[in-house]
Amino acid sequence: MGKEYNRAVAIVEQAISSVRTVYSFGAELRTTAAFTGNLDRSVTIGLRQGLVKGLAIGSSGINYAIWALIVWYSSRLVMHHNVKGGTAFIAGFAILRGGLCFGKCLSNLKPFGEAVSIAQRMNAVIDGRRMIGMEDDGEEMAAAVVKGEVEFREVRFAYPASPETEVIKGLNLKIGEGKTVALVGGSGAGKSTVIALLQRFYEPTGGEILFDGVEMGRLRVKWVRAQMGLVSQEPVLFSMSIKENILFGKETATMDDVVAAAGAANAAGFIAQLPQGYDTQVGERGLQLSGGQKQRIAIARAIIRSPKILLLDEATSALDYESEHIVQEALQAVTAGRTTLVIAHRLSTIRNAHTIAVVHAGKIAEHGSHEELISNADGHYSRLLVSSRELTSSSDTTDNDDAACSPSKLHNRENSSGRSHSSFISRSLDRPELSFAKEDDDAEQAKAVKDVALPSFWKLLYLSTPVWRQAALGCTGALLNGAVMPAYGYMLGTIASIYFLKDHDEIREKTRACSIFLLGLSLFVIVVSITQHYNLAAMGEYLTKRIRVQMLSKILTFEVSWFDREENSTGALFARLSKDALVVRLLVGDRMSLIIQTLSTMAISICAGLLIAWKLTLVTLSLQPFIILCYYTRYILLKVVSKKSQKAQMESGKLTTEAIHNFRTVSTFSSQDQILRLFEISQAEPHRDNILKAWIAGVSLGLSRCIIICTVSLSLWYGSLLISHGDITPKQCFQTFTIFAGFGIVMAEAATLTSDLSNSAATGASIFAILNRTSLIVPDDKEGCHVESINGDIELHNVEYAYPSRPNVPVLRGCSLSIKAGCSTALVGQSGSGKSTVIGLIERFYNPLRGEVRVDGKDIRSFNLLSLRQHIALVGQEPVLFAGTVKYNITYGVLNANAISDAEVEAAARAANAHEFICGLPKGYEASCGEHGEKLSGGQKQRIAIARAILCDRSILLLDEATSAIDGQSEMIVKEALERLMVGRTTVVVAHKLSTVKNCHAIAVLEKGVVVEKGDHASLMKRQVTGKYYNLVRLQRNVQSISTTKSSTLICRGKGG
Repeated sequence: MGKEYNRAVAIVEQAISSVRTVYSFGAELRTTAAFTGNLDRSVTIGLRQGLVKGLAIGSSGINYAIWALIVWYSSRLVMHHNVKGGTAFIAGFAILRGGLCFGKCLSNLKPFGEAVSIAQRMNAVIDGRRMIGMEDDGEEMAAAVVKGEVEFREVRFAYPASPETEVIKGLNLKIGEGKTVALVGGSGAGKSTVIALLQRFYEPTGGEILFDGVEMGRLRVKWVRAQMGLVSQEPVLFSMSIKENILFGKETATMDDVVAAAGAANAAGFIAQLPQGYDTQVGERGLQLSGGQKQRIAIARAIIRSPKILLLDEATSALDYESEHIVQEALQAVTAGRTTLVIAHRLSTIRNAHTIAVVHAGKIAEHGSHEELISNADGHYSRLLVSSRELTSSSDTTDNDDAACSPSKLHNRENSSGRSHSSFISRSLDRPELSFAKEDDDAEQAKAVKDVALPSFWKLLYLSTPVWRQAALGCTGALLNGAVMPAYGYMLGTIASIYFLKDHDEIREKTRACSIFLLGLSLFVIVVSITQHYNLAAMGEYLTKRIRVQMLSKILTFEVSWFDREENSTGALFARLSKDALVVRLLVGDRMSLIIQTLSTMAISICAGLLIAWKLTLVTLSLQPFIILCYYTRYILLKVVSKKSQKAQMESGKLTTEAIHNFRTVSTFSSQDQILRLFEISQAEPHRDNILKAWIAGVSLGLSRCIIICTVSLSLWYGSLLISHGDITPKQCFQTFTIFAGFGIVMAEAATLTSDLSNSAATGASIFAILNRTSLIVPDDKEGCHVESINGDIELHNVEYAYPSRPNVPVLRGCSLSIKAGCSTALVGQSGSGKSTVIGLIERFYNPLRGEVRVDGKDIRSFNLLSLRQHIALVGQEPVLFAGTVKYNITYGVLNANAISDAEVEAAARAANAHEFICGLPKGYEASCGEHGEKLSGGQKQRIAIARAILCDRSILLLDEATSAIDGQSEMIVKEALERLMVGRTTVVVAHKLSTVKNCHAIAVLEKGVVVEKGDHASLMKRQVTGKYYNLVRLQRNVQSISTTKSSTLICRGKGG
């Protein structure tokens, strides 16, 4: 059941975390269908478990069959062997009671077995042989003699998951002390693998890596990593303060060191402007900060340890040019005098490296300085440079050449730097993930919960109406099962009195009747237990499935801004779908079953007791509250302590999850001890709570047993008193006593179950808060206009918009923009200007506060949204792939994916320059992409996302930084494919690389939420220093710092030679 449910869980997690992609491709029904299919298999297994549970519990009926044998044999002893009736009864009762206790003991061995199994797996991890040592293995060098030289000699490597596919094939590379070496090459060439090998995340399968002339296998891994600082493409920050994140680089650093590192990373300015400065919490995965801010904190973390070697893995590729300009300046400052290994797709960022090495097919194809490499016009680097330059050459040649070396260059750079802090703050404010209105959201959620709390349990039962037959059978089984205990008690009392009869024939006759009754009771228990547990399990499973499917279906109708709230994060929604539905299953399937059975037992026991001996029954019942109070108090105390412990465990669980998820970052900065210390601190409170819990359990158990013995003694005394007065017979006393044996414990259990029923109100409220909510943007509005085809005219008319979580921070301020059908329009501007918001409004992820977004002259709100989105394709900056094959992801946006032929899929992949690398995968188009596409590189994922958009063949194409994660050579080919795809389609392009948009029919410059300039590339460049677009182009040239004229001359010389 776990495997099937885990597949369903993966579908939910990916769908919610990538809801914009699901919405943009209209895959809501496809997602729900896949989720339902996996739940169907899970339900089948759950039904089998219900049947097994019924059989297991029903097997207790064997005890009654054993009693039948004991009764018969004991009667023989009494009649023919002069054994006293009391002795025979006590002996039989003791044997059976001992057997039951032994059976309970055996049932408790299961947790021991599970614990042993878990312990074995834990010990296998703890004691297992590490391929790469960590703590005490290897040597260290004296700090004074460490130079930071690295050399790769004939290194070969294949990832353990694909040992037959070598990624590194005889690589040779030397990085001298204090030198900067850049690795360039196409996606999948092995560049990032070089850094992974250098950090010893893997061991080479051949060759050797030397650190200052010493083979790295001889050196202590932790010490080696301490000599390195890493800044990667996607900076990983932990859910802590800025100060604590920087201290991950060096735990013993002082606050002065933190401030100095932040200053060196050009981060001190924006940190100072944050409300809590260095104590500002960065949020989960650093969501409270912009990309540039996160990257600069990552740089500060890397340099606070003063590393001998600095590793930069695409450190600026995910940033816009304004952010890159600032981060690049910080990197240039910190790399001075350090051995630096750089990986970059943007060749302009590594021009000044001492050595540039081109990695091709796992080898160094050529290396040298920039000038040396471009002198070989036929070399790999020159081809890469030409590919990169072809993306920018037109803007460089058609624009004024003096712009790059304008006297105002320095002035503009200073202005840009001066604006950086405020622009980054603005970018932070523009992030929909941020919530400054959390209290309002919580109040709204609390109101929603309050509205549905009272009737929620009955609503949950109402949801079970499709399986009313199973519910009726299960409840009937529970009612009948409730009669077993009083019937058994009545029979025990009867048997006890039989042994004291004088007439052997009467003993024989009544013994036979009791034995037959017990045998019948044995079969009865088996039948009703199976009926009860199987049918109520079916009811619970189907109800759980129905709730989960309905919740997911409903969630996938909500507007995107709903997901931006903190309480509706992926983790929170996943918890609602899994935990709340599971609580419902336990409540309806298990708890309700026990409650019905217990109520039946109580009612029948009381009625039988009152009929047999009403005085003794009343006295016995009057003593039960003491037992109930003791057991219930014990339950409540343990529950309170457990909840407190669970809450603390959840916090430590978050830390554990974060550390494991980002284990590479933890290992890179050798922060294992720091994580363990934080984990130990988080475990201190649960440890204290567990000790308290053990004391409460022990004391309360002893006290409850004491009270039970006292009440039993009092009941027997009062029964003997009634017998002596002739009010009842011994038989009636025995019958009443055995009927109510354990009655108090049963009632106490029923009382604890009522608290579960009261808790169901909160669970039901959480469920119905989703099911009863109406989306602000209804995707399948029946009154909306369904469209078979559209021309593609788009118009924004006086649009104003602010994210719901920040209503006082406008993003668009009366923005007006017209995009003609079949034409391409680029949106450019600084971070926070509203470019991506325009894309979101066209997709109708959000509704404008004022103004209109029109498609083909109609307000976008008049369309059926699902129908409209079938004519829009989106390719975002961060490619979203789902767990499944390559083919599944390419066909993801097609409604009838099964009708797509392999040839069509291959054609789309070829157009996106993806076919070649797909064929290189072990299973080609049937190769698994992994969760979120984790088995592919960033460039490979982006090309599959582009192939997906190509295959959709839609009228409107939205490209939001669609080529940012691709190397220059691939970018040129993909850009050509996109340009062919754009022909005849309305295309909206958001790009930071202005060179990629120069061929668009129109370019719109956004600033502070309004369009300040619009025109084609040539007309906008003619405005020169007075034009916004012109200044953006010049800023990029300042960042790129490549003299096109000089490079072109050198290439020409190479050709001439």
